[in-house]
Amino acid sequence: MFHRYQFLRGQLAQRDLVRLQDQVRLLPQLQAIAGVRFERFAVDFLNNRTAVRLDSTDTLVSPRAGLLFKPSEPVSAYVSYSMSYVPRAGEQLSSLSLTNRSLDPEEFTNYEAGLKWDLRPDLALTAAVYRLDRNNVVITDPTDPTKSLLVDGQRAKGVELGLVGRLTKNWSVAGGYAYQDGEILATQSATVLAGARLAQLPRHTVSLWNRYDLSKQWGAGVGLIYRDAIFASTDNTVRLPGFVRVDAAIFHRFNAHLRAQLNVENVFDRVYFATAHSNNNISPGSPRAVRVSLTTTF
Repeated sequence: MFHRYQFLRGQLAQRDLVRLQDQVRLLPQLQAIAGVRFERFAVDFLNNRTAVRLDSTDTLVSPRAGLLFKPSEPVSAYVSYSMSYVPRAGEQLSSLSLTNRSLDPEEFTNYEAGLKWDLRPDLALTAAVYRLDRNNVVITDPTDPTKSLLVDGQRAKGVELGLVGRLTKNWSVAGGYAYQDGEILATQSATVLAGARLAQLPRHTVSLWNRYDLSKQWGAGVGLIYRDAIFASTDNTVRLPGFVRVDAAIFHRFNAHLRAQLNVENVFDRVYFATAHSNNNISPGSPRAVRVSLTTTF
């Protein structure tokens, strides 16, 4: 158990947390995992603009359970269920209408099934399907970015594939693909309608990083990131186009204790939009950026 105190502007937050978990072998190839998290989160908040003081205390119980099946040494499959919460804090307390419901934490329920297959000791393939339900979610008001709205009934589901490891002695890869579909399940307001696609949720995402060691001292890497188009907000009126970004790197090891690295992000200096806070608060991605780092170990 631990206690955490955090002082923010006009705010004192206290967090108490206890975690319990156990893993049991039911059969030689089958294991069960069960756990629970007990959390108490207390906030004492003063809005200096309105002189309104309020306090909120959440006592949260977050269960989780899963089964792990391992039919052979290189293959394992799992199913899992979990609940979690995000208590209110910070600017959310000043921008929301302060009702009892607005002080309730966000609630997350996740169902997932997956597979891991070690193709070789140094190369692994992973796959997962999931469904994530969210309730009492804080979103930015599409018509007024200075205000927040509460939304019930958000659902996201998808499939993720991954490949990590070495293809050859000198060539290593880390890649992934995700397909995601998410929607509002119930109409909340004139700008949050049932069936609308969730904001900031691309349908297709691909990432692939390759590193090739030219020698014991030198290595080079190149990576590709693709993200499908997304909506800036839940009203689905502003669409950020998809993009492809290419990154690269050069590595050099001077000796067993000293190595250097040169990274170039957005090699071709593509103009793209990385994220959005609302329909009229959109952040562009970084232009070409070069970073040099030097790492030493003792």
